[in-house]
Amino acid sequence: MLMVVATVVVAVRLTGTIEAIAAGLLLATFAASPFIESFTLSGELLAAFPAVLSLLAFTVYLRGRHVAWLAVAGLLTGCAVMIKQSAFDAGLAAVIFLLLTERRRAISTSSIFVLTALVPIAIAVSTAPQIHDWWSAVVAYRAEGDSLVTGSPLYRLELFAGSVPAAAKGLGVLALLATIGWRSSPLLARLWLGAAVVGVLGGGNFHTHYYVQLAAPLSILAGAGVRQLLVERRKLATAVCGAAALVTLALTAPLWFASGSAQARAIWPKDGRLVHSEAVALYVRTHTAPNERIFVLWAGADIYYLADRRPALPYMWYRNVESIDGAVASTRRLLAARRPALVVLAQQPDAIDPTGATGRILRRNYRMAALIEGIPILEVRPSAVGTQS
Repeated sequence: MLMVVATVVVAVRLTGTIEAIAAGLLLATFAASPFIESFTLSGELLAAFPAVLSLLAFTVYLRGRHVAWLAVAGLLTGCAVMIKQSAFDAGLAAVIFLLLTERRRAISTSSIFVLTALVPIAIAVSTAPQIHDWWSAVVAYRAEGDSLVTGSPLYRLELFAGSVPAAAKGLGVLALLATIGWRSSPLLARLWLGAAVVGVLGGGNFHTHYYVQLAAPLSILAGAGVRQLLVERRKLATAVCGAAALVTLALTAPLWFASGSAQARAIWPKDGRLVHSEAVALYVRTHTAPNERIFVLWAGADIYYLADRRPALPYMWYRNVESIDGAVASTRRLLAARRPALVVLAQQPDAIDPTGATGRILRRNYRMAALIEGIPILEVRPSAVGTQS
């Protein structure tokens, strides 16, 4: 809601009232599509708010040319990047805009923007217990495997192709309207969308919630498209956009009345775990005490949340365990010490630990407790409990 309000204010400053109202309505409806996971509290959504505020501060600078507002815009960009590494879109758009429009002052003004954007990053680095650990977590973690330039290009292309249908269901109408309003839209809005596209592509994995980053700039450009349709009365273009809106509504509305499992199958058709998470979490919640810890091997943050149980391992995402030094060793130690009251086998042990050590520890210390919709749940062996006591 805050992002919608901030985007409307930015749109008023960049375009006009009609375009801003249209942008706000589009952002709050079509761009809030469940197919791009807008209902989840993703890093992209959290970072989008300071990014929009950064561009708002930048538009204030453009009107009065007060350097203080330029510094505020830079600080907010730095904050957005510290929430999500790809949230440099508003800042990149602002810097490019300065370079294109302020020829003589471009170097000094863009330098101020960049330097102030580095302040939150510098604070994070200087307060980190170990700079190397900070760098590994924030920069190297993405560069090693979760980026467009790592891994097989064909694999990245396959991931992108797989995400396009969901993005089209959520943002297709906005894309059509943005195309119509492209020429009449302000340069800064176009640069913002271009920078946001770079941010989405840079992630490399093309999860559907990545496209949330496009929502705000695309809505402003779509608002300009609505204005064009109202002014020029282009019947064919209006009919095409109207038909696209009806198709989007027809695809989305049934989800309102569907069960949780049916919603999960529609939104994450390739991730079967999420369809069964609620049933697995119910078993975990009813067979453990609130103070007991569990472990989803190798990852399953949704189960921890739904079961309201803390993870025995501090890493809740697959890539964390796979890439962070010492994560697999920590897993072996906690299983050897029988710390998790239950272990949910969301993935096979050898998926990350091909040595077989984790599997051997599980077989020695745990046994099958239940099979919930095909997902094994293990409990500590009675003999292991006796040995531990």
